[in-house]
Amino acid sequence: MRRFFLLSSTLVLALGCGKDDDSKNKAECHLAAINLSACQRSSLAAVQSTGVWNVNVGLNDGTGSVGALKLSGGSGAQILGLSVTERQLTEDTFYLAADVVDTYGRTVRYAFAGCEASAPTKLEGTFRRCVDGALDLQGTFKGARLERNAGEGESSGVELVKELALPRGAARDLTVSGGYAYVPAGPEGFFVFDVTNPAEARRVGEGNPGNDVYTDVAVKGTTLFVASQKNGLALYNVANPAAPAFLRALADPAVEVVSLAVEGNLLFAASPAPNGEVLIFDVTTPVQPKLVDRYFVEGAQPQGGEVPMDVMAVGNRLYVSNWTYGVTVSDITTPSTPKLLGRFSGGTSRTVAVGTVGDRTLAFSAGEDWDAHLTVLDVASPANVLQVGEFRIRPEVSIRALALSGAKLYVAHYQDGLRVLDVSNPSVPRQVAYYNTWRETDAGRGVSFFEGLNSVNVPGDGYVYATDSSRGLLIFRETP
Repeated sequence: MRRFFLLSSTLVLALGCGKDDDSKNKAECHLAAINLSACQRSSLAAVQSTGVWNVNVGLNDGTGSVGALKLSGGSGAQILGLSVTERQLTEDTFYLAADVVDTYGRTVRYAFAGCEASAPTKLEGTFRRCVDGALDLQGTFKGARLERNAGEGESSGVELVKELALPRGAARDLTVSGGYAYVPAGPEGFFVFDVTNPAEARRVGEGNPGNDVYTDVAVKGTTLFVASQKNGLALYNVANPAAPAFLRALADPAVEVVSLAVEGNLLFAASPAPNGEVLIFDVTTPVQPKLVDRYFVEGAQPQGGEVPMDVMAVGNRLYVSNWTYGVTVSDITTPSTPKLLGRFSGGTSRTVAVGTVGDRTLAFSAGEDWDAHLTVLDVASPANVLQVGEFRIRPEVSIRALALSGAKLYVAHYQDGLRVLDVSNPSVPRQVAYYNTWRETDAGRGVSFFEGLNSVNVPGDGYVYATDSSRGLLIFRETP
């Protein structure tokens, strides 16, 4: 099982290990306490001591997590989003540690000690976490510095038409409807951009979440549905997109929603917490959503991380990315009683796109993890989902979002930016264009594994819309 976000700064204060105070004199996360005698420490002399690195931590209990290291000098260095408090980088030593105080007043130290480097940008070593000096978690890690892929420039086959930074916060997702782009920005609410002329796009409005967190948006008519971390679903009237009018939050059920999809008169909301369910609403009257079912995908075990993270409905089929439970296909002919038809469990699934390519019904699935990649599935027979292809770039960079348009798949590939794939032959997806959006020098880089291009939308107006966690709204156009 992958223990995602366990090592992130957002949860560090809540991590208690239950150690007693009699361990306070131990210092098992200091460099001197870590046995590196079997390591090829001389190889560490070649390690680049700058830049942003993605890391994969494998713990001894079989779990693990991903994160990032920022090896800037001075006060800018960070590990897992935490400021580095001890740093030793010499010809035979690579050691970084960060200390924080948890809610119980204990000192928690995260430590990375290099063992060997196979290249100046590839590193392996030991990971430890200690509470008041006593060992709490331990394992190994792999690290890779983030650089452009060999042989690539800034772009090929795609040009950037417009870039619009958010006034505050970080973009989480987007949807484009009626000449307007709606971009949720977590605790900062959402922002509205007039994209009727993409080259002259401009920000025109915003919605305030109060004390909530907004993560996704969907539009039906003049109603904007917003995925809410605290209330499940918020509704806005966007008859005048420049002045969104808050209608209300549907606090029954009060759950976290992370992804939305509209199909006809139905709205589907992926809710990973606290129960692990898909909420299905009748939105025949968009301003009056009616809950018709709280769908728990058959067989999934939410307590084991098998929770819905993304949803897409096509006709009478519902496709759900269920994280470690994989992609599921359910019959929603009767929305109040969905029925599981089949699933594909080959790896984690964070996002899914579905459509017809040629005469085949295909689902494209991607996970968020070290070595996660794109999987192409033939879902014509849901009871017998078949993998027919895949696409990989490099293990240290993950995928966040997908959009299918005709025989092209548009991929928001985090630090690998925008990737455009020809999937007319689904067995061999072929990259035909790219744009490297990630820049190490942008503000906010090096905090998380999940940085870079994080959404993509292809509404059919000749442009590709995407968001970047640091750069905001990006509008592209494919070139001959």
